[in-house]
Amino acid sequence: MALEHFWNSWASTRSDMILVVCGSAASWMINKLINNRGGLYNRVTQRIRLMPFTLHETEDFFRLKHNSIDRYQILQLYMALGGVPFYLDEIRPGKSAFQEIDRVAFSKNGLLTGEYENLYRSLFNTPERHMAIVELLATKASGMSREGIVSKIKIKDGGVLTNILRELEESGFITKTHPFGKKIREGLYRLTDQYTLFYLKFIRNQKSAGKGSWASRIDSPQWRAWSGYAFENISLQHIEPIKKHWGSAGSILKFLPG
Repeated sequence: MALEHFWNSWASTRSDMILVVCGSAASWMINKLINNRGGLYNRVTQRIRLMPFTLHETEDFFRLKHNSIDRYQILQLYMALGGVPFYLDEIRPGKSAFQEIDRVAFSKNGLLTGEYENLYRSLFNTPERHMAIVELLATKASGMSREGIVSKIKIKDGGVLTNILRELEESGFITKTHPFGKKIREGLYRLTDQYTLFYLKFIRNQKSAGKGSWASRIDSPQWRAWSGYAFENISLQHIEPIKKHWGSAGSILKFLPG
């Protein structure tokens, strides 16, 4: 209300005033500003969606950090951490992807060991319901319909669920897709946040930790299932460059191994 009063009574009357609001608390940004029905209704003139780094931007980031890690290892890191600069900045030069994933995700004081709950609690007012949905979607690589989600969790099909799904989608944790031949209302929700998927598959119920714990999981049935899901997510997130550069020199298809 104070912000509404400030903007409408003084700031909006000035031609030299621009108010830029930025933050990671998605529910507050969406409900209090973007979808405001009070004094700030229709006041937002421009929305800037800050997306994670792409694979290409991630490579550029590592080069600027003087990290000569090769592309296959960049892909391994991206599958586990996504393109979040805060996570990528933790990766040290001169170390392999396996070593760094061990350190940041499986050591006692690793950055990502306890990040999951802190992340959701910092973003949402009722994080338990948001986490319940992403944890459900983590079990279904092909995605789930809204009706399927309702049948599995204790949230009624109504406005509350709509808000939760919108907040998760706006924050980049889930993506709604529309299978070929299906109606728009029959869309499927997929968990597409790389770190959340990695955490739920490996970190939360880890049976071993410390040096070598990640390497010991490589090529296990659990690892193969996760890597397929994670790689598919990456491909979907890069669909536009794939379409644009299909088969051309230097395309993302040549970046992604296999």
